[in-house]
Amino acid sequence: MTLFSTLLAALGCGLIAGVFFGFSSFVMPALARLGPAQGVRAMQSINVVVLNRWFLGVLLGTALVCCGLALSALGAWAEPGAWVRFAGACLYLAGTISVTSLYHVPRNQALARLPADSPEAERFWPEYVAGWSLWNHVRGASAFVAGALLIFALLGLSGCRGPLRPIAPPGAMTPVEHLSELGIFEGDPAKQVPRPGFVAYDVNASLYADGARKRRFVYVPAGSRIQTSSDRWQLPVGSYLVKTFSFPRDLRDPMLGERLIETRFLVRTEDGFTASTYVWNDAQTDARASRGDLDVPVAWIDERGVRRDQVFHVPSTSQCAACHADRALGFRSRQLDHVAEYADGTHDQIAHFERIGLIDQRPPAHLVLSDPASEAPLAARARSYLDANCSHCHGAGGSAERTDLFWDLEHTTSAELPSCRSTRSIDGRDRVLVPGYPEQSEFLARMRSDNPRVHMPRGPAKLPDPTGIALLSTWVASLPAQRCESD
Repeated sequence: MTLFSTLLAALGCGLIAGVFFGFSSFVMPALARLGPAQGVRAMQSINVVVLNRWFLGVLLGTALVCCGLALSALGAWAEPGAWVRFAGACLYLAGTISVTSLYHVPRNQALARLPADSPEAERFWPEYVAGWSLWNHVRGASAFVAGALLIFALLGLSGCRGPLRPIAPPGAMTPVEHLSELGIFEGDPAKQVPRPGFVAYDVNASLYADGARKRRFVYVPAGSRIQTSSDRWQLPVGSYLVKTFSFPRDLRDPMLGERLIETRFLVRTEDGFTASTYVWNDAQTDARASRGDLDVPVAWIDERGVRRDQVFHVPSTSQCAACHADRALGFRSRQLDHVAEYADGTHDQIAHFERIGLIDQRPPAHLVLSDPASEAPLAARARSYLDANCSHCHGAGGSAERTDLFWDLEHTTSAELPSCRSTRSIDGRDRVLVPGYPEQSEFLARMRSDNPRVHMPRGPAKLPDPTGIALLSTWVASLPAQRCESD
């Protein structure tokens, strides 16, 4: 609906800008060349004829659509491009509709009351033409710029802003179209066996991806090392972060294999990170560079033997860039500090990185996330889920930072929870978190919603996470009950 409304508003702005451009460029200059009586009669006639359903329908209809776009953008401010829609819609309303209402309409009414041959009309006409033309330039330019902003927003909504970004193999300069040409995997790329130099890793709390499984790999150029810290690690230029998304064919029988969907990349360059994605073919023999922003149908069998059908959304490269904001979201001490299985046994993952020369040193003291599916205390699992799934937007440097609603581990202590904080009502729930009452908490209502304008977390994932919702509901219910007073 947003895509269609934005298109409709952009077309309306363009039409109105064209009409006003015509008045500015030749209609008003032509009328100014006439004598006052002739000019007044002609303009009075225009002002009567212009009040037809076609012109008013476009002028006012576009205004109504822009009102809706502005309100919807405010409700989804964390989304990439929301501010562009808001700016375009408000510019049309303020620069075109308000100018027309406050300046042109009163002067047209004043002109209509004057007899064309009267001395008053003769005196009024030059002033009318000069002022009317000046402010017509303003409203015409406003409509034009508003239309341009809405087109820009439209390109983002449709995924056109996600360019095709094939990447080059490590150490090379020429991008390649197929994943197999990157030389990342040994033998059959579908087996996901990394070649020497690419190191498999995992995180403590994974970002929910509509139930997809993930494999992660990191590559650092020879002679370089990752710089660790108590929080985010710095990857050297030339590093690759690789993540493959897949679905098991049958959860009851792992031997039946899986369906590979896409392999995403973040490549560290001198200018930051470059995002790219390669989408797997139906034969599962290779993946090809893609602009993303496409839906892939997926079918699999759950633990009960029931066939499950869903759609997995591959994000555009621009959406990847917007969420990551030049950060490697999972490459943090809190995510990487855990025990993992290796060919020679079970080891601490960070110690393994240190032993193979991947990092410069062990990180200093740091926070550690818990696996939300582990046996860790309930609060630790719930807060870790929020940190992994929500804090990339609702945290320092995130797109929702200005809301001052942070969901990272540092800001979900009992002292800093947004208990009873007022917010826009979602399904009748107008408090972010109501301790003891998960059914009254707005953030859980957002998680349950399948409305893309409401659903949280924002991002490629489109489906509610039942396991995550159950975990957070249990956690909120365990908090000391608190009744929130009405404002």
